[in-house]
Amino acid sequence: MNRGLDSYKLKLIALLFMLIDHVHTYLTYREWPQWISLTTRFVSPLFLYLMIYGFYYTRSRKQYLIRLTVAGVIMMAGNIVINYFTHNVDYRTGEISFRSLRQGHDIFLTLAVMFAIVWCLENIKQKNKVVLNVFMVIILAFLSLFCEGGLELLPMTLIIWFFRGKKSLQCAGIGVYCLAWLAKSLYSYYTAIIGSTTFYSHICFDHNWAMFLVIPFILLYNGERGRNTTFSKYMFYIIYPAHLWILMILRYVIIGN
Repeated sequence: MNRGLDSYKLKLIALLFMLIDHVHTYLTYREWPQWISLTTRFVSPLFLYLMIYGFYYTRSRKQYLIRLTVAGVIMMAGNIVINYFTHNVDYRTGEISFRSLRQGHDIFLTLAVMFAIVWCLENIKQKNKVVLNVFMVIILAFLSLFCEGGLELLPMTLIIWFFRGKKSLQCAGIGVYCLAWLAKSLYSYYTAIIGSTTFYSHICFDHNWAMFLVIPFILLYNGERGRNTTFSKYMFYIIYPAHLWILMILRYVIIGN
């Protein structure tokens, strides 16, 4: 057995911090310390990292992509139903709209798009239908901008894929990428209206730079799958939508919006 953490254990850690992040977002935003939002920024990049490595070990890439896509569609449908019955409105118009109905998390669709991009990149690397796959990458990259966290995770996907098998380069690339986000955060703070917010509050809110916290987990990953049961395979597909839908309903009951 290799030292470090296998995929199953990393997923459990990510799930725990994901729950903390979403409880903080939906129910306790004003009560919990602002730095909570920083400690959970590694979750999406870690799930992305494990998904990309899973791409190379899955028995069926087609089934993996279908599973992510179907989960994403179901998640979207659930969000729409809950937003409709809780009368979630567009803050710009004060009325229910397609935009307001779609509000909510749906990382499944993001991961599905990133999975498809990696598949196309692999085809290009293997010189398999290069023109078609380049075209598909462009289309998918555009679509990712409309997915949850797509803008942040697309470059992360390219870094992880391009340096696959070279952890030091992956971590260096992620570090440089997060420094760029930090520079963006600092620039937006120092060019904003003076006194509009504190520096601490700003960097806790504009927190994509904190995705570098995924680096220790990448270094700890030992490349093993770990526990392999039906529960370990599908737990994320069940826990993710279930806890978010519960939190959406609780927020409406407790807070009213």
